[in-house]
Amino acid sequence: MTRIRPGRVTVGTDGSYWGRAALGWAARHAHRAGLELDVFEADRRFEDLPADLPTDIGTGSVLRPYPLLAARIRSSGADAASMLLSASGESGLLVLGCRGQHKCHLGVGRNALRLAGSAKCDVVIVRGRPQAVHGEFRKVTAWLGEDGDDDVVVARAKEFAKLTRSVLEVERQRAAAPVPEGTDLVVIGGGAQLGLAARTALHHAMCPVYVVR
Repeated sequence: MTRIRPGRVTVGTDGSYWGRAALGWAARHAHRAGLELDVFEADRRFEDLPADLPTDIGTGSVLRPYPLLAARIRSSGADAASMLLSASGESGLLVLGCRGQHKCHLGVGRNALRLAGSAKCDVVIVRGRPQAVHGEFRKVTAWLGEDGDDDVVVARAKEFAKLTRSVLEVERQRAAAPVPEGTDLVVIGGGAQLGLAARTALHHAMCPVYVVR
């Protein structure tokens, strides 16, 4: 895993509910942290998007509350996952919705799961209750495993708690224990491969999940 590093925030959106939620989360974080934002929009030339979406798939309305935010908007091209994976190499954080326009049977989409396990920077998968997505619980939880990266996970959680003026809570993963609830963010180790706890959080957490890469 990499050490904490500053850098631009990259987000992918396709105008879906969770795509817009991810964009909003990323914009708030970038604005709060004083970072630049790169927005990769789904491209109608390559993806089947609903006809009632606005031309900019709703990006403008989400970014409107942040007029001073330095944001670059670009097409995600014919292969959005590959484009975002490449962009993650120049980013400090990659933000994605748990799923997009194309429904999936499980709690997280294929591309989100793939990128959570392969991105070259830390990843946030936005999911869960609206209160958590908007940071209303004022709590950040470090969910520690047995992979030896506890210090890095706690450091990331502490950084976010300080940035958002939230309470920091540290919990140890236990067999059959549910993902922590009543928190705005669960921070978890990703490692070279996503373990069972990380996959459980990505599929079932009631809040955004921060995967430390």
